[in-house]
Parts: sequence; structure tokens; C-alpha cells
Amino acid sequence: MNAKIKKRYWDIRQSTKKAINLQQHTPKVGWYQLTITYHTDSDSQIGNTVLVELGPDHAPIPLGCETPGKLELVFHSPTPLHHLTLVWPALQAHIQATINIKRVSQPRAMMHMLRTISRRDRQNGGNWQQIYRITRARQKRAGWSFARERLIQTYHPMFIGKTLFQAPYTFWQQHFQPSLPEPQSVKDIAIVMWMDIADNVSVNEKSAINFTIQSLLEQTHQQWQLNLLTQTPPDWLTDHLDALNDERIQIISSHCATYSTKAWHGFVTPGDQWAPNALTFFAQCIEQNPNARLVYSDHDQITDKQQRDAPAFKPQWSPDLLKSYNYIGRAVLFSGNTTTSAYINMPQHVRCLNAGISAPATDQPCIHIPHILFHQHSPHQEDIPFNERQQVLQALKQLTQHHTHGIKRVTFDKMHQVYHCHYRLPSPYPRVSIVIPTRNGLAITRQCVESILRLTSYPHYQIIIVNNQSDCPDTLAWFQRIGQQRNIEILDYNQPFNFSAINNFAVSHSDGDLVCLLNNDTEVIHSNWLTEMVRQASRPEIGCVGAKLLFFDDTIQHAGVILGIWGLAGHAHKHYSVYSRGYQRRLACSQNYSAVTAACLLVKRAIYDAVGGLDEKLTVAFNDVDFCLKVQQAGYTNLWTPRATLYHYESKSRGKEDTPAKKAREQQEITLMKQRWKTVIQNDPHYSRHLTRHREDFTLRLEEDHFEEETET
Repeated sequence: MNAKIKKRYWDIRQSTKKAINLQQHTPKVGWYQLTITYHTDSDSQIGNTVLVELGPDHAPIPLGCETPGKLELVFHSPTPLHHLTLVWPALQAHIQATINIKRVSQPRAMMHMLRTISRRDRQNGGNWQQIYRITRARQKRAGWSFARERLIQTYHPMFIGKTLFQAPYTFWQQHFQPSLPEPQSVKDIAIVMWMDIADNVSVNEKSAINFTIQSLLEQTHQQWQLNLLTQTPPDWLTDHLDALNDERIQIISSHCATYSTKAWHGFVTPGDQWAPNALTFFAQCIEQNPNARLVYSDHDQITDKQQRDAPAFKPQWSPDLLKSYNYIGRAVLFSGNTTTSAYINMPQHVRCLNAGISAPATDQPCIHIPHILFHQHSPHQEDIPFNERQQVLQALKQLTQHHTHGIKRVTFDKMHQVYHCHYRLPSPYPRVSIVIPTRNGLAITRQCVESILRLTSYPHYQIIIVNNQSDCPDTLAWFQRIGQQRNIEILDYNQPFNFSAINNFAVSHSDGDLVCLLNNDTEVIHSNWLTEMVRQASRPEIGCVGAKLLFFDDTIQHAGVILGIWGLAGHAHKHYSVYSRGYQRRLACSQNYSAVTAACLLVKRAIYDAVGGLDEKLTVAFNDVDFCLKVQQAGYTNLWTPRATLYHYESKSRGKEDTPAKKAREQQEITLMKQRWKTVIQNDPHYSRHLTRHREDFTLRLEEDHFEEETET
């Protein structure tokens, strides 16, 4: 890629084959207009999506082509915009790009949005004047602030509705960070911190070491010890410790270190800092959970200039997420009862894997404290070092080496810096019954079935097409033809539409070991989709397995279901680009969720029967969420995998919930779900209470109304 910047206020700081980093000479807040024009001499695919990355507090924003060879976006930066990154993930040819980025006034930004939406509506056959009329009506009825917020939401679904005038995390800390409860003092919990000191320490590193030591000296919990690991103690460090005169801080060699089995151990790097009450909260949690193997909290990052950003709001214990990526970080203490002195020289990810997964099972192995109690020093590079990768790969292979359905091999995704565990397939291959309900809809159903037959590499499956009162002659004729294939069966269900009843009926007539519920408006993209899902669903602890589903424009339609969104449930990372790694890399990782969509869901037949299948009181909506929660309640863990990818042309066959009867039925189903699953809707273990429930993009909670009252009804 050859790129040039038109404005003299910006420089191209770094350019790679698929990414351009831009830096502004004089960073300023406000509205910006970004324009990219490009051309190529090649006929190869160049991809028409560019991701704009504005910083860790923002979801990556995909730019679509408004016109061939040109992309535009207006956006607001609430803090001085130092730099931004443009990523062209699908680029497969050499291109020449010209980038123009300039500050614009708010009225000009709003007019650009209005013109863009108007042009989009006209291209889709709508009324080009509609957006102007409705914006004016909103302004008259509720004021310009409300009209502007709705306009921004219409312009780009990835934008936060509010225009904040400071960094989202700073705004959250000032207005929405909950007050920490007063911790109770716990005196008999010993905590040992370990920190490596390099032989040659720079001035900045000296300052970082002092910040870490000072954060421990300020702890309200006094029963701690800091072991500074170094072979040759530098004079400046010895002098500094002499001045502190605190016997809890020791300089020792890793070869001579004594590892107490009665203490809890933490491993930090220079620059890491604990919040003043952090160790008291950890000690209190340890006292309340004596069988815990590790305890971890949320954390953010802290720079050399002592600026905090990039909060990591974590789910509760998620073993499959940990296998893919160390989401826990260094905000964790390990029990000395289940760890050894070998932990001193392990990478942190290996420590978490060994303590959380390898150790004997207990009732509460890993406990999460949902507060930011740790400020993790910002890494100078995000890439995982080669030696660490090798140790993690080896640790992952050893986790289940004696299990029948254990990990066969592990691969490393260099683009997203995450690990992929490939589990063994059972032998012989289990039979999969793929259930596809339909009523007419010949074009989409045929596309779905033909994509399965053409691409699926997994050898042992049957397709059950459930005909729900189709009356289209072409559809019925196709049923006659396709039903003659040996692995395809046509089942007639001559009752009014009830998604739950249709699938239960089909499953009762199937003979597979595994059941795959599949919408007829899906399309298989890759050959290994079913193989990957079978690998995961065959694990004894796994219940439902969901796939990555995409809209036709290669943005995310489904990447797991989050409870509490919109007061009930929503899809994780909706509208993110397929190439994005998502919040805390979760879009690139296999992980545990409370629920996944039945648009593509795989589960053991025995589990399906044991929980009673889909609830036929839920005729259309939320039956999949209800089913997954029943499976989770039965003791299984549900899982979403990014390595089974399909297109999902959402609700093409049934259309929108836009009639009075449909709306009334939907409201009844919502009420039933809230009554049945009130607790988990209010507190989804795989989502954070500090993230928004008004969108599906993992941005911070920046709203007063968070659906608490609605979920309590």
C-alpha cells in the first residue's frame, strides 16, 4: 500500500501492508472529517472495508464505501486526537490511497450525516427527505441534543449516541464508577508479591519500580511482603530500600526464594500499582472463599505519565476464554496451597492456566472481584514474545493430554495474538442431525442446504428439512427432488408456526448423536464449520455451542448472547467488522457465554432431551436463550466459537415483529423470560455490570437508566 496524507498537520507515522498509523502535530478535540480515496491497477479483490481505530476506549469503526474508490466518515473526538489507525483487513492487492483528515464544525458534521443518510435512503428505494423531516421533528419535540443523538445513531450504529466531551473512561470514573464498599480488615491472610528487577534499569524503569513499591506501602492491608528478584542488586535500589526501612521488602535471588504454601502470591512488573484498598478486598474475598485457587479483579492500564485508560472489565470465571487469551492479566492472587515455587519463573498466562484449570476441581476454583483494584503498567508492545508463546502452547497441550476429548493441537493467531485449541474428534464420528425449519422461502432454503452440501467437510451428518405448511409449487417440487438424496429427509409439520414445537418435532424424529438447529436464512462460508462445532460440543462439560454469524456486509450479527442488553438479551459485538478482535480480544476467542442463538446451535441429543428441548410457550423469540439457560442450569457450560462462521440473513423468512398481534406475542414472551430468569438477566456472569446495556458493543456504561427497574418486574 502506498499512502499519502494531504493535510500538513498530520504525518504517517507507520505504514504496513494493511495498516496506516496517523499522528497529529497539534492534537485537538472536536469533530473531524476523514476522507480516503484509493485506486488500484489490479483486478484482485481489494476489499471495501476500512477500520478506524481511535483508541482503547472506542470500538473499531468500519467505513463502508459510499461511492466506488472513496470512503468518508465524520466523528467526534472527546479528547485531543493524537493519532488514529486505519486498518484495511481484507486487502489483497497493491493500492494507492490519499488520506484527508480535517477538523470541521458541528453544523458541518451534522449536515454531512444528513446528506449521507439521505443518499443511503434514496439508494435503498426510500424517501431521501425523510431524515431531514424526522430530525427537524425531533428537534422541535425534544430539543437539539436529542435530535443530534438520534441522528448520530442513524448515521453509524457503532457510534455512542452521546457526544461526550472527555474520554469515555474519564467520564465513567467521574459519573458512573460505583463507590467501593468499605472492606473489613482481615489480619491472617498473608500476601507475597514477586517482582523481577532487570540488571540494567533505565531512569523510567527506576521510577516505575518506585511507583509499584509506593502502592504497596499505601495498602490498608498490612500483612504483605514484596520479593524483588535480582541476581545483582543495584546500588540505587539498595539505598532506596535502606531509606524506606521496611523489612517487608526484600531483595532475593530466584534460586534462593522461599515459596510459602500458606500465603497468597501475586506477580507484578515494574510500574504496576494496586489501589489502596486492593489487598484488603482480596483478603476479604479469600476469607469468604477458602477453597479458591485464584482470585482476580478488574484492572485498567497506567502509563509512564500516570494516566489511566483501557479498562478491562472482565467476566466471571471463563476457562475457555483463558485458554485463548489471558484475560485475567496480572490483577490476580494465587493460593500457595495449589501452586509451587515453579510459578516464580512462569509466564503469567501459564500461571493462570495451571492454577485455574490444571489443579483439582473445587466448588469455587476462581473468584472474580468486579472492581478495578489494579493498574497494570501499559506494555510497550502488544505482541506476545516467542518464548512465552511456546510455553503457553505447551501448557495448553498438557491441560487435557489424558482426556478422551482433550486438546489435540494448539495454533497461534498472530494477527489477534490469541490461541486456538483444536480438540480431538470422537471416534467414530458422532452423527449430526441438522434441523432446518422452513415455510416456502425456496431461494434462501435452497441456498442454505446447497451451501451445506457443497462446503461441509465433516462426513457424518443428516439434514432434516421441516416443511411448515409450504404451499408454493416450486418449493414443494424442490422438496421432492432434494429429499431423494440419502442424507436429506423432508418432514411435514402441519401446524401453525411455533419455532420451538417445530424443532422439538424434528429432533424427536432424528437419529443423530448431536443436534444442530439451523435457520434456513443462513449460508455456510467455510468447510470446517461443523467440524469445529462437533469438536467443542463433544467435550463432556460443554452444553450448547454457537457460531459466528455475519450480516451480508461482513459485520457481526451474532457472537454470543449477552443477558441484560435492552433489559433482556442482545448479541455480543453486533456490527463489529469480521476482522476486528473485539473488546479485550473476545471476538477472536472461543469463550463461554450464558447463551447462543439457535440460528446455528449444536448440542448433544442427550442434553436436548434431558432439559425438555425448546419451551413451546416461547413460540418465536427467546426460546434459544431459555434453552441455553436450562442447559447452563443443568451444570453444563455453553460456548461460542469464532472458527465456525456462517452468513445469517436475519429473519428473512419471517420478517419483522411489526403487527399488533406479533408485538403482543413478543411482549408475552419477554414477560415470561423476565419472570423465569430474573437473576441471570440482571447479572450475566459473562458480562460486566460496568458495560452498557443500551448497545451491543461492549462500550462503557454511560447511562443513568440501565434497565434495572425493567428487569425487576
